[in-house]
Amino acid sequence: MNGLRYGNHMRKPGYRGRGSTVDPLKLFGEFPDVMDIKAALEQRKLEMIRLYFEGVVKKARDYLAWKPEEKLSHAVIVASYLVAQGLKTNQVRRILEMARNVELKLKRNKGEDIRDDIVRIRYVLAYTVGRATGRSKSPLEAFHKILDPMLEVLMKDPKAENFEKFYDFLQAVVAYHKFFGGKDR
Repeated sequence: MNGLRYGNHMRKPGYRGRGSTVDPLKLFGEFPDVMDIKAALEQRKLEMIRLYFEGVVKKARDYLAWKPEEKLSHAVIVASYLVAQGLKTNQVRRILEMARNVELKLKRNKGEDIRDDIVRIRYVLAYTVGRATGRSKSPLEAFHKILDPMLEVLMKDPKAENFEKFYDFLQAVVAYHKFFGGKDR
């Protein structure tokens, strides 16, 4: 095999261990190194994650043009930042459920108008942020910062294939949030 075993995981040749300094370009490149990102989170090396997150936020309105590997890379960055901020899955459960319901609606009828659903997701997301207080507000603001521009684009062109791209990204963020140790509560 072409890698080093670490617990139940394979490590790439040249892996330097948890205490190593990490090159952010290798960490968050086209093919993100999720194990080193996880180690950076555990070591609380948050500034470099924030910088990459801000870069993804600037590109959020262009999400329809993202290639699959870009979508994955951006989802990894967003998820790592949300974990660093302390986002809990239960804080955004309603948004996730609403998006899932739209996805099921589109599976039943691809041509169905979803503009009202997108508007509803957008204002519930804003309400969720506005309702938060204290330490829980910052991670929700970050979640809003990435999703709201995408929802704005989706409102202008609410086609099923555009929603699928949004929903795929959202699912990837949730999956990596869990992978990086994001909590439910």
